[in-house]
Amino acid sequence: MRFAFAVHGSRGDIQPAIALGAELARRGHEVRLAVPEDLVDMTAASGLPTRLLAPSTAELLASPLVKERLKSKNPRVRLRALGDVAEHGRATSERVMAELADTSDLLVTAPLAQDRGEAISRSRGIPFVPLHYCPLRPNGSLDVRYRHYPRPVSRAMWTLADRTYWLTVRGADRRLRTELGLPPANGPLGRRLRARGVPEIQAYDAAFFPGLAEEWGAQRPLVGFLLPDTATRNAMSAGSDDTTAALDWIADGEPPVYVGFGSMKIGDEQIAGIVATLLARGLRVVGHTEHALPHDDRLLHISNPVDHEVLLPQCRGAVHHGGAGTTAAAARAGIPSVIAWLSADQPMWAAALRRANAGAGNRLARFGPDDLDPLTDPAIAAGAARLAVRLTPPAAAVDRACDILLTAAG
Repeated sequence: MRFAFAVHGSRGDIQPAIALGAELARRGHEVRLAVPEDLVDMTAASGLPTRLLAPSTAELLASPLVKERLKSKNPRVRLRALGDVAEHGRATSERVMAELADTSDLLVTAPLAQDRGEAISRSRGIPFVPLHYCPLRPNGSLDVRYRHYPRPVSRAMWTLADRTYWLTVRGADRRLRTELGLPPANGPLGRRLRARGVPEIQAYDAAFFPGLAEEWGAQRPLVGFLLPDTATRNAMSAGSDDTTAALDWIADGEPPVYVGFGSMKIGDEQIAGIVATLLARGLRVVGHTEHALPHDDRLLHISNPVDHEVLLPQCRGAVHHGGAGTTAAAARAGIPSVIAWLSADQPMWAAALRRANAGAGNRLARFGPDDLDPLTDPAIAAGAARLAVRLTPPAAAVDRACDILLTAAG
């Protein structure tokens, strides 16, 4: 069978699709991926056929649209910015998705541009399956943000967020459907997929969100976190990886705290302040950033990619932005996480860790020295170890997700 993955976003959005694509290819199926410009080379290094889908995500994350307007205190400004993010590279994305759908048996997208992918799939008469990297559909099992709300309030907030996002993309969706010869859509995508029985793969672990799998049922299966196998990860990072150097340094002393913010654009003083606080507490630190950091014998400063699956189990804790991939890697390593979040799903992961007594977090703009206390709390360390043994092994998660895709395609 022929599978096409059209994935917008950063490296954390792309890697789960690579994991599925590599396994489907091993099973003898044809797989093609389309990703943003700055991630084409990395994805192609996995051995899967890859093409450009959209402009660079790194440039988008560094733009005033994301760094300023999307974080505005004015809800109208944020809403317009959300619509502009959805429009990023739309023309190229729609053309490439259509070309992929023309010669595929199933189209898969990540969270971004799902409405676009669903419309194009329907116009070509092929199935469509979305991947979700965090809870996105209305529910009554968890809070929208880090703060706890009564269940009816939380459910209402989920419903409002779902409806608000639909309003930001409705105009572009109607225009695309008209061009494709489809009737206008009626309401948010999740509701429509639910009515048609379309599976929505939840690529994260049920252990983080008690009650959610039971509430959503088999149509929204929580399969576990999707991770490329070791050989694929090694191929993706060949020649530009600091993992070995970090492991050699770690072996010379006490387990350090890992500090890294992935593709998030933060200020020099923010990460330097976190590192300085940890050093002042007598802890060793691996600082994973391109920003300048203080000089100290207890600090290893690295900037190239690392394999979190290998590095984090050698650490005592992690401070990061709360992306799904980094959160999952720290959880699998059985170490506490402290999340200094910026936006999107990041506070949701911090709240999930707090519920599991495996970590905590705070908004980066409010982050202070006391927020780092969970890293040295024995109760939090014990909670992180308990969470680790409850997680679905990545290989099992990939197998289950591939089985779902094959059933949908068939």
